[in-house]
Amino acid sequence: MSKKLLALSVTALTFSMPMFAFSQQGQMKGMDMPMKHPEKTAPKPALQPAEGAGVKIISPKSGQTFKGDEIPLQFKMTKGKRGSHVHAYVDGELMGMFQSEKGTLTGIKQGQHILELRVVAEDHVTELDATDKVRFVVK
Repeated sequence: MSKKLLALSVTALTFSMPMFAFSQQGQMKGMDMPMKHPEKTAPKPALQPAEGAGVKIISPKSGQTFKGDEIPLQFKMTKGKRGSHVHAYVDGELMGMFQSEKGTLTGIKQGQHILELRVVAEDHVTELDATDKVRFVVK
C-alpha cells in the first residue's frame, strides 16, 4: 500500500469516528453518536472484579432538585489496581467520562433521574464492579 493511500485511509477513518469534547474538568460535554434501540444493542458485559476500586457520589445528593440542564457532579474515587476514570450514566445512558473528581453533566432534561457512576479501566471498555447510584430531579 502506498504512503499516500495509507495516509488517506487513516484520515478517512479518523474523521468517521465519533468525536468527543472534554471540558477542563475531564467531563465529556457531548457525544456525536446515534441513539441505539435496546432491541438492537448487544447485552452489556458483566462488571469485572473491582480489585480495590470504588466510587462514592458526593453531589448530587439523593433527592436533590436542580433548575436548568446543568448538574454539578462531585465524587470520591479509589482507583484500585485497574481503575482509571469513571463513566457517568443518567437513566442508563452514558453522559460523561471523568478523570477528576468534579465536573458538570449537561443537557439533562426535566424530570426524575438516576445517576450511576462506574469505575472504568484505562481501555474505556472494562467497567469494574465499583459503582454508586443516586436519584435527583430537574425542574
